[in-house]
Amino acid sequence: MGDTSNKALLLAASSARRKYMDYLEDERKKKESSGRGEKRKALDDEIEELKKKKRCLEKDVNAMTSSADEFAEKAEKTHHLTWISKSNSLRRSAKEKTAELKAVDELLDEKLLQLKNC
Repeated sequence: MGDTSNKALLLAASSARRKYMDYLEDERKKKESSGRGEKRKALDDEIEELKKKKRCLEKDVNAMTSSADEFAEKAEKTHHLTWISKSNSLRRSAKEKTAELKAVDELLDEKLLQLKNC
């Protein structure tokens, strides 16, 4: 009689241990999936910030180029060299912003790729 109760007790203990191990595994998987969700959310937020920055830089470059063109036309009409220097200054600034825009664009592509692989 003691032998059967020992077997039943061992069986119950091993069953309980298996259930507990399954529970721990499920909890680990839940934690991993929520961690991935948080990482994905952070990437989404970063991508949105980069898109905003890109739009702002594009707007700045277009405005600077347009102003530079206007100054160049004024210089042609009035024959004042100051307008040319202002135009050249704006074009240099636009060129710098274009380089910054390219860097932001590359970073954005990299983040989009990370999001795709996430």
